[in-house]
Amino acid sequence: MTECKKHPEFQIPTDAHGKRRYESAMKHVQVAKKAGKSSEEIHAIFKKVMEFDPKNIDSIPDDEAHAKYKSALLHAHKAKENGKSNEEVHAIFKKIMSGETTGHCSHKK
Repeated sequence: MTECKKHPEFQIPTDAHGKRRYESAMKHVQVAKKAGKSSEEIHAIFKKVMEFDPKNIDSIPDDEAHAKYKSALLHAHKAKENGKSNEEVHAIFKKIMSGETTGHCSHKK
């Protein structure tokens, strides 16, 4: 009889950013499964997303799939640097992610 490997338990984060990271990791996992990635590759993708540091924007891939997210993070960082409150920063990020923007940056003025 072969021994079945038990999947390691993962503690889902309870903070808002951690929950979002987990949701993102699970989306990446689904895409990886559909692409036929191995279990090891899928685990590596999950781990990479969960360990992502939003302050390290350079680590985000420069591809079409990540373009909107990268833009939203860049603008959120600029807004924070310019003294915007956390609520304002989150609103900017959400507007970009939802496509509610005009494509004009006020921070460049």
